[in-house]
Amino acid sequence: MINRWKAKRFGASEDGAVTLEFVILMPAVLYLLFMALEVGLWSAREIMLRRATNMVAREVRLSTANPPSYEEMKAMICERSFFSAGCMQSIRIEMQAMPVSAWRNVSGSTPCVDRRENYEPANNFSLGRENDLMLVGVCRLFDPLLPGTGLGRKLPENSDGEYGVRLTTAFVTEPRG
Repeated sequence: MINRWKAKRFGASEDGAVTLEFVILMPAVLYLLFMALEVGLWSAREIMLRRATNMVAREVRLSTANPPSYEEMKAMICERSFFSAGCMQSIRIEMQAMPVSAWRNVSGSTPCVDRRENYEPANNFSLGRENDLMLVGVCRLFDPLLPGTGLGRKLPENSDGEYGVRLTTAFVTEPRG
């Protein structure tokens, strides 16, 4: 008789109803929060890398007398980028002169650094002459903020769990004068 009375009282009780809603909704809210954090950080990294690349492209455009080498250009981009930790090991630059007629067929993106390899593969990096139309592609690897959640799980593209932020910019090399 006592067991039946306890069961009836337990079934009529509404204690814990809010807890049930919390347990169901909280993972969804946290998932959206972590995804928003990851997207915001990815966007900030892309914007800062684009800014640094455009600043360096402006310097390269104007310095036809003494253009920087590949390593110097990497260092220039890394020092101007807000996210500079580990930049020199995780950035790759391609720069090449392209005739205007070939711009319609420009496709593909700059390959990222492959850290599994012990050597630096051949790279399309050539300094243009006066009045050349230059295409600059940059890829920088970043670790996701929260790799196991939300967007962080979808972003990684290499075996180390990093994703590449890629961008392309163009400029015309100024004539010496």
